[in-house]
Amino acid sequence: MDKKTFWPYAIVLSFIAIIIACAVTIIIALKHPVEMDSSYMQSYQNVDENITFIKESEKRFDEKFDLKFEPNFNALNGKFKFHLTPKKGEISALKYEILLTRPQTNKENKILRASWQENDLVSEGTSLQEGRWQLLLRLSDTNDTRYYKFDLNVTK
Repeated sequence: MDKKTFWPYAIVLSFIAIIIACAVTIIIALKHPVEMDSSYMQSYQNVDENITFIKESEKRFDEKFDLKFEPNFNALNGKFKFHLTPKKGEISALKYEILLTRPQTNKENKILRASWQENDLVSEGTSLQEGRWQLLLRLSDTNDTRYYKFDLNVTK
């Protein structure tokens, strides 16, 4: 009786599995495109060219102010509150920009309006879908700018 070997079948099956894995990887990559990381609310080219100046500006800003993030949400609706504590002097002429985004896409970006209530910056009310979100905040005084990123996991 002849003994049959199965190693040629194993090699062929391995090649087929590799081809299928490559196809699945390509399909997943096409469905989830890489988008610009907006951590600094600028193009990555601008950040790459100016990262030293950005970091120095953030350090100077941190010497002037402390920030505490206080989200106030009931289920999927709520507001964001940022309590700013001055280390030197007082808060004057601070400009802000608040961007609410998902980490995997820029399609659902929302620019939030807010108002100053003494030392608190309180955003307008917003409604979110379940899932991962990032809140990006840019605070600027006359000389320095600070970028903050807060990760949120929203559930009902």
